[in-house]
Amino acid sequence: MNEHEKFNILAHSIVHSLHYQFMRNNIAILDLGSNLTKLVVVEKSLPLQVLHRSVYDTKTLKSAPKGYFDAVSISRIEQDIEKILNVAAQFNCTTILGIATSAFRTRENGKEVMDSINTKFGINIQIIEGEREAHLIYKGALASVKPSHFPVMVMDIGGGSTEFIIGTDTAILWKHSFNFGSTALTKDFNISNPISKPETLQLIQLLKDFLPSLFDAINKFNPTALIGTTGAFESFAQLIESKQGNSTPVASGYSFQNTPLTDTLDMLIESTTAERIAMGGMNLLRVDTIPIAALIFKFVRNATHFTETKLSLGDVKEGLALEYLEK
Repeated sequence: MNEHEKFNILAHSIVHSLHYQFMRNNIAILDLGSNLTKLVVVEKSLPLQVLHRSVYDTKTLKSAPKGYFDAVSISRIEQDIEKILNVAAQFNCTTILGIATSAFRTRENGKEVMDSINTKFGINIQIIEGEREAHLIYKGALASVKPSHFPVMVMDIGGGSTEFIIGTDTAILWKHSFNFGSTALTKDFNISNPISKPETLQLIQLLKDFLPSLFDAINKFNPTALIGTTGAFESFAQLIESKQGNSTPVASGYSFQNTPLTDTLDMLIESTTAERIAMGGMNLLRVDTIPIAALIFKFVRNATHFTETKLSLGDVKEGLALEYLEK
C-alpha cells in the first residue's frame, strides 16, 4: 500500500468518525403542554440548528378530570413519551431535555405523575413555573426571528396558559404567564358550535379582567412589533396562505398582513367544527381549540397598535435548547 492510499484510508476514517460523532451529538427537547406534546431535535452546537419537529395529540387536559390526572390521561402521556423517545433514538440524541407546563403546574398530582414518568423512562422532565416558561419562550422566539425594531412583544397562546413578554434584543423588560389558554377555556366554558354571542361576550369580559397588567406594561414600554409563537399563530399563517393558493409550509419570519389576518380570525371565531375541518391549511390537531385562540389574539390585537406582526416557530423548546448550549 503506497502513501497516497494510506492517506485516503486515514482521511476516510477521520471523516467517518466525525460524522458518527456529529450524528450522536444531538439534543431532544420535549414539551408536555396542556393539549399537545411536542418534540424538537437540535444539533448540539451553536448557532441553533433544528433537525426535526413533531407534535403528538396527547390531549393532556381534555383527557384528565379537572384538577387531577387519572389512569387514562397518564397512559396517553406515557404512550406519547415512548413514541418521542423512539424518534430521539433515531436521531441519536445523547441529551434529552424536557419541560412540563400549565397542565402539570395546576394538577393536584402533577408532580407525582411527573416523578413516576421520569423514573419509568429514565429521563428528567421538569415542571416549570409560568415566569420561567415566559423567559424561555422569549429566548426561543428571538432565536428564530428578529423584528425590524424593538421593543417587541412576544405572545404564546398555550393550551392552559398564555404568556406575554416585552423586551429588547438584549433584555426582557416585562413578562407574565396568565392562567388561561385555548384548551382550558374551551373545556371550562363548554363552548357552543360555533361560539355563541353570549359566550363571546363572557370570554371578552374574562380577558378584560385578566389583562390590565398587560396593557399597563404595553403603555409603559410601547412595543411596536409583535411576534406570535408557533401553535395557533402557525395555523393562522397557514390558513391565510392556503386561502391564497399557497400550500407551502410557513416559516419563521412570516409577516402577517392586516386584512387577511383580520378576516382569518373572524372566520375562525364564527366557524363550526365541520367548517374548520374543511378549511385548507387547517391543522387538525387544533380544530377544537383554535376559535378560542383566535378570540384571545383578536382581543389583544384590537386593544393595541402594533405596526408589525410576525410568526416564530421557535418557542419554549428552542429557548431551553439555547440555555443548555450556552452553558
